[in-house]
Amino acid sequence: MRKIIILDDEKMMLKSLERRIKSENLDYEPHCFSSIKAALAELEKGDCYAFITDVKMPLLTGDQVVNYISQKFPEQPCIVITGQAERREIKNILDAGNVKEILWKPIDFEKLVTALDNIAVSE
Repeated sequence: MRKIIILDDEKMMLKSLERRIKSENLDYEPHCFSSIKAALAELEKGDCYAFITDVKMPLLTGDQVVNYISQKFPEQPCIVITGQAERREIKNILDAGNVKEILWKPIDFEKLVTALDNIAVSE
């Protein structure tokens, strides 16, 4: 199983993604967090296949999270999900260099799975 970390301040989104990933018997083990601090602590443990983050969150924005990850873990693949990112945020996210995909809410689950599967292809 490949560990994926999902960070979103919407707990219903987290539960929905976790339930769907588990029910589809995919080769991914979701670790879901609404706390940036807890998600980054899990990332520190290592062996993370993909880090998925929302853009609009309290405390730090998704582009700040992605930039932090790209500096501290430059090889860590990230997927960004958003419902309302601004151009500046999208540019910052893409400039981080480790973002493999940006997906728009509501999440198309098949696109998420394809984005996850494509990480293995690009490694």
